[in-house]
Amino acid sequence: MHTRLTGPAALPGIGPGPGEWTTTSPHAEVERMLFRRMVPAGLILSMLAAGIPAPASATSTPSEIAQAKEIDKQVLEQYNVVSDPLLNQWVNEVGQTLWTEAARKDVPYNVKILDAQDINAFTIGGGYIYVNEGTIDFVQSDDELAGVVGHETGHNERRHTVTLPAKAQALDLIFGIASLFSPFIYQFGQLIEAGIIAKQSRADELQADQYGLMLMTRAGYDPDAMVSFMQHLGAVHDERPSVVDKYFEDHPGFPDRVKHLVGYPQLDPTKRTTEQKLVQAIHDQDTARYSIAARKFAEVLKEDPGNPIALLHLGQAQIALGQTEKSQQTLAEAAEKGTPETRTAALSNIKALNESQSRFTLTRPNLAPLRASLDAAKAREAQTVAAIAVRHDAGRDSIKSIQARIQDITYGLPDFSRIQVRRGSRLDAVMRNLNAMGRSIDASFTKSSATIAGVGSMEKNKESGLLKENADIFKELSAPLELDPVPAQSLAVLPSYPRMFDDLASTDSDAIRAIDAARSSLALLDVTLGDLDAFIKRISRTELGFAGDISQADYDALVPLMQKAGAGFSKAAVAGSQSEQLFDMAHSRQIQTRITMLGVGYPEDRYASFQKALHQRVKNDGLDMATMTRDDLTPGEVATAAIVAADTNTTPQAIVDEAKATKRTVVDLANSRGMHAKALEIFLGLVYLDYTDDPEKEAHGH
Repeated sequence: MHTRLTGPAALPGIGPGPGEWTTTSPHAEVERMLFRRMVPAGLILSMLAAGIPAPASATSTPSEIAQAKEIDKQVLEQYNVVSDPLLNQWVNEVGQTLWTEAARKDVPYNVKILDAQDINAFTIGGGYIYVNEGTIDFVQSDDELAGVVGHETGHNERRHTVTLPAKAQALDLIFGIASLFSPFIYQFGQLIEAGIIAKQSRADELQADQYGLMLMTRAGYDPDAMVSFMQHLGAVHDERPSVVDKYFEDHPGFPDRVKHLVGYPQLDPTKRTTEQKLVQAIHDQDTARYSIAARKFAEVLKEDPGNPIALLHLGQAQIALGQTEKSQQTLAEAAEKGTPETRTAALSNIKALNESQSRFTLTRPNLAPLRASLDAAKAREAQTVAAIAVRHDAGRDSIKSIQARIQDITYGLPDFSRIQVRRGSRLDAVMRNLNAMGRSIDASFTKSSATIAGVGSMEKNKESGLLKENADIFKELSAPLELDPVPAQSLAVLPSYPRMFDDLASTDSDAIRAIDAARSSLALLDVTLGDLDAFIKRISRTELGFAGDISQADYDALVPLMQKAGAGFSKAAVAGSQSEQLFDMAHSRQIQTRITMLGVGYPEDRYASFQKALHQRVKNDGLDMATMTRDDLTPGEVATAAIVAADTNTTPQAIVDEAKATKRTVVDLANSRGMHAKALEIFLGLVYLDYTDDPEKEAHGH
């Protein structure tokens, strides 16, 4: 008896909703645009989700670990793992800090970063935790990352474990249902999460929240970060509620999650003392989270207006934030109301700040040349906007066309759900090739469409992406040139204007190259879909023998079709990855410019806070102020050099020297050294957020 491999698989809910042609788009506000993008149509469906629930008694620890090892192999067949050393060091350091406080010592906790831009994290039990790179780009501090990893650890600790389905059942899931996590269906791959990683129950999610909160608090992280993370997610939900409607059917909504969180002792406002809040604020200051720390010290002072410790630390945070006059007033109040020790510290801070300012000679420069340079930069930007507009529209049309083609082609994919595929069989080889093609389709489509959306448009009332951010930067750079007198902080930044204009020009160049690479990737994908269609039609004429395998003759006929399609999709994936790299380089240049615009180079005391922020992020201090001045660098370039040095195992000075010797920018040097540009973007973003993060403001859409 033979079974014919014909008939489409059941494919409910294929594709995005009306008008959802893009997988990613940038946020409107500066802070959100700088560090994460709007996520695909499956955005938060599995946010903080874990494995298929099973009773705690159903699986022994050795069996749980063994099952997890097997599922891990399947996850790694579906996803590439991000190997960037700096990102992995960061995530693993946070994980190891948490796991020292975990109750279960019988599981080998580990975490992997998956090359996926969705905001997602999950566990398969047995200590195996996965965090998408999109989540790494989304979190805004060590503490928020600790909240994510702590939640997944909670699923492990509470034994919300997984049960590996029988092979036939797994195939039914993998090839017979729509993916919950992607903007279009990947019948050929990327369905591990849809098939094996199921959503947790509400009770399990809340329990994992509670355990993660307890764990991160014991490990010394700020528990407020779990709430701020939810607030950041809520801001995304407010912008695009349709992407989370289905999630809310089965999971607690953000308000419910936050409501439960603030009911736990670590966050309950009726149980947290002023001293506890003060300790958490000092933690944030010590970890260079200056904006968050200042907000918390202000909250403490609302409850206890004369608290000298809060006044002292608020004054120090205000120095870091460039609020010089406020800091002197706050420190003077701390000296007046504090203990002798507090008075001594406050007066010392005031003296150091005054001496630091006195060492600077800030003179009003001739603004006419700067204004002329600014006008020239704006004119160049207008040309770039026009050049990108044509490419953007063409790319958007390609995305829509390819989505339609994929739907048509995948509808004809045979239903493998009732077939038990033997490892090592010819059918197994065919299916593995389908999975490989799926990974390439995924890389090409999602990265290319994300690049096109991320570069954005200046179409009226639809301004978005890198182009909108450049426009905002130019507007902010223009403002001080119209003031009389120019404030001291702005005077300190004016000498960096020419370098920032150059960076924005390089941003434009990268953006054009990125969108061209994305369109090339989509063109290759479009052509190769024809080869895939021929391959699938040949599969449909293939029959299974008694042994449940295809014949050698059928396999021999499939091989050349398989190879041709696989090679084409591989080329498309490479072009998609190139477009992503170029986009992330452009984005890094923008954040580098934003850091310089903070004015952290004046005075010396403030620059010291900047060096502390760098050390907190990458374990080096960048360059001292004298070296920065000598080498004619901006603070943004110092931050970039510090990050590239940490990622490529050298020193910031060596990076700067090599950049000068090769006449490259530091961002270009990072690329030539093979650095993952997403890592550079993420760490620059973390430094910028140290000075600007405001979850409450973001939650209210300001």
